[in-house]
Amino acid sequence: MKLAHKSILAASLILLGATFVRAQAGGAAAAPPPTRIAVVNIVDLFDGLLEKANADTEIDNMKKKFDDDGRKQQAALETLQESLKSYNPNSPQYKQTQDDLLQKSIALQTFSQFAQQKLLLELRIRTAALYKEINDAVADYAQANGIAMVFVADNINLEAARSQEQLQAMVTIRKVLYVHPTFDITTQIKQKLNAQFQLGAGKKQP
Repeated sequence: MKLAHKSILAASLILLGATFVRAQAGGAAAAPPPTRIAVVNIVDLFDGLLEKANADTEIDNMKKKFDDDGRKQQAALETLQESLKSYNPNSPQYKQTQDDLLQKSIALQTFSQFAQQKLLLELRIRTAALYKEINDAVADYAQANGIAMVFVADNINLEAARSQEQLQAMVTIRKVLYVHPTFDITTQIKQKLNAQFQLGAGKKQP
C-alpha cells in the first residue's frame, strides 16, 4: 500500500509540474509583432511645425541683430577713415587714428566671421534637436498604434532639376514611389508635436 501511494503521489507531482510548465510557457509567450506600415512626409512635417517656425523667427532676429551691430561697426570705421584725412600724415593723431582704423577693421572682419558661424551652428543645433523630436514622436505614435515600420515620403518636383545629373540624383534618393493616403500619418505627428510645443512642457502624447 505504501508503494502504491508513493507511485500515485509521484505521478500527481509530475502532472502538476507539467501543467505549471505549460502555464508558464503560455504566460511568457510574446505577443505577435505589429504588421501595419505608415509614411511621414518630412518636408511637409518640418514646414508645418510651430517649433520650427519659432526657431526660424529667433534665428532671423539673431541675424538682424548681427546685421545691425555690423552696420554700426562699419559706420564707425568709415568715420575714422574720414577723420584720417584731416590729420597730417606725420602727426601722432594720424598714426593713432591709423592704428585704431586697423584694429576696428580687423574687429569687423572677426565679428562678421563669428556671426556667420554662430548662425550656422544655431541652425544646425535646432534642426538636429527638432529631427530627434520627430523621431521620438513617430516612434511613440507607432508603438501606440500598432505600426511596425514608418517610411519617409517626399514631394518631388522633377521639373526643378537643372541637369541630367541632378535629375538622376532626385530619382535615385526617392524612398517611396506611391502611398495610399490612409497610410500617411504626417498630420497626426504634426498635431502631436504642435500640441507638445504649445503645452511647453514637452509632454508626450501617444
